[in-house]
Order: sequence, then C-alpha cells, then structure tokens
Amino acid sequence: MADAFDRPLGGFQTKADLVYERLRDAILSGELRPGERVNIDALSRQFGISKIPLREAIQRLTGQGLVVQPNPHAGAQVAPLSLREMRGVYLARGALEGLSARVAAAVITDAELDELEELHAQMQFQHGRGKLTPMSALNRRFHTGIATATRYATLRELTDLALLRVQHYRVGVRVEPAWGQVITEHEAILGALRRRDPDAAERAARDHVEWQLGVELAAQLDPELIDLDDDHPSVMT
Repeated sequence: MADAFDRPLGGFQTKADLVYERLRDAILSGELRPGERVNIDALSRQFGISKIPLREAIQRLTGQGLVVQPNPHAGAQVAPLSLREMRGVYLARGALEGLSARVAAAVITDAELDELEELHAQMQFQHGRGKLTPMSALNRRFHTGIATATRYATLRELTDLALLRVQHYRVGVRVEPAWGQVITEHEAILGALRRRDPDAAERAARDHVEWQLGVELAAQLDPELIDLDDDHPSVMT
C-alpha cells in the first residue's frame, strides 16, 4: 500500500478523520482492492498511531458501505463489488436524485440556481480546454448542490453516499467518462429547475442516472474487481 499511505499524518483534523480520508482514497482509487483485508495492526505500525483512530475510521467506512466485517474473527475488508449491487446503487441513486430534483424545483432560490449555473459553466470551460481532472469534483458538487437545495439534510447525505458508492464501482469500469453528454444532460436538469417544473426536473435527473448506468454496463467491467456472475435484470423506473 503506497501513495495514499505514504504521507505523514498531520494538520488540524483528528487522527480518525485523517486515517478515514487515507483509507477512503485508497479504496476509491483501487489501491485497496475489493475484498482485500484491512490490516489494522500493519496500518497502526505504518501510521505510528494507536488502533483506536483506525477502528473509528473503519467503523465510519463500514457505515458507508466501503468496508465490511463479515464476522468478528475475519476482521475488516474492503467491500466486494458485484454487478447485482452495482445496479442497486444506481437504482437508489436514480430514486434519490429524481426526488431531490423534484423537491428542489419547488423551493430552489435564485442564488442556488446561480451556483449550479456557475458549476455548469466551469464544467463546460474545463471540458472545452480538455482539462478533465477537475470534472469529477465539479460533477459531484453539481449533484449534491441540487440535493442541498431541497432543505432536507437526509436527501443531501444519502445523495452524497450514493455518489461515493458509485465512485467505488468505477474502479472496475474501463470506460472514458463521456463528459460532453454529461454536460448536455445537466443542461436539461438545469432547464427544468429554472422553469420550476418538478415533473420535468425529476424526469431529467432520473434519465441522467439511467443513461450513466447504461454507459457503464456497456463498458468493459473488470471481473477481478466486480463479480459479474452475481446479477439480475435492471428495473429503472
């Protein structure tokens, strides 16, 4: 385990927060592979810290579905990935983002719309320059911004969690993001929000998530990272 684990712990965050971020980044990048054991003893020695903040970080990751602890004796491991659950994550995300867009269309403020417009413009600008590194962060802020505009903390938290789980699955998806189409579909969501049209906003958000699932299912999925035998038909409604 290199990269995410090589930097010394420091700063103003708690040790548990810092360890959580390191482990989360290692999982989302694929540095820690699905099914791999999270060795608390080894990490404790590597970080030069006690096991208490490590256990706190692992509990937090377990709550987010990035780590599992099948039984008390086996210890923690990175959550395995399956095609079945990949569909489930997208089903949840479609429902959440559709609902968030519907609710936001009725209550979003002009200032919040301006913020979404600015994120959209930044994505267009970066894409036009061929600078794709910032796109994922901008995309995440766009979607969580809609959930934030609902005034429901639960919708914001669940949307953020769904996006985190989607990001984990992408370690096993071999496809270049179609950012041009993402921008086009964001424009449809924004248009419905501008018109304060709940039905259109929900439909555009759901269509966007369903399109993304279709792209990823059509891509090359790595069978060493995603269990392709565990599957069932998709039902996107």
